[in-house]
Amino acid sequence: MLTAPTSDLARYVALAVMLLAILFAYFKGRGAASANGQSLAWTHVPLIAFAIASLGPSTFAIMIYLGYKFGFIQPPPSGYSFSIFIRDLPFDFAVMNWGFVALYVTCRLRPNFGAAKSAMWLSVVVLSLPSVLLFSLAWTMVSNVFDAGQGIGIVEAMLILPLIALIWHGSFPDIFDAGYGIGFVLSALLAPIPIIVLIAWLVGWTASRPRRKATARP
Repeated sequence: MLTAPTSDLARYVALAVMLLAILFAYFKGRGAASANGQSLAWTHVPLIAFAIASLGPSTFAIMIYLGYKFGFIQPPPSGYSFSIFIRDLPFDFAVMNWGFVALYVTCRLRPNFGAAKSAMWLSVVVLSLPSVLLFSLAWTMVSNVFDAGQGIGIVEAMLILPLIALIWHGSFPDIFDAGYGIGFVLSALLAPIPIIVLIAWLVGWTASRPRRKATARP
């Protein structure tokens, strides 16, 4: 069974790699110019979406906690608490949403590749949909129920279930249950969501071909 780590080396290494990729794309893309002279501010949209998907659920959980504490929201009978999930889950969510980083790097380095802007918007929308489930976990993060973490683990496992799990016959490969969170990172890298985003990118790029051809005609 897939389990989400609470603190591990593999997760931090993955985050460091993503941060380096973001910094590289940012500084490398500063000298890029739009083919039609328009602003390239749109290339930052995937990075903004990445921040919202990673930090948003915990921010929402903090708002719920404050609502309970100051009496704006009626707390459940089981009570509430400021759990470690609020602090730790943004790291997990960041690894799970690595597709936003890949999209940002692509847009930043190749802003004039076909209909990169249109394809980017479609990909961001598709990649943002699973974040709805992550935001729903905010209530669980402040729950005082003993096994509240089980629900969080199940949702994470569902979102990072690797494609190999759908075609593998027999027992699940042990590598995905490896220590130090290696299994969690590998599952996130092989999850079907990034593949769907790639398809969305290609669909957006292909759909804009007639418009690009019409614009290119004298």
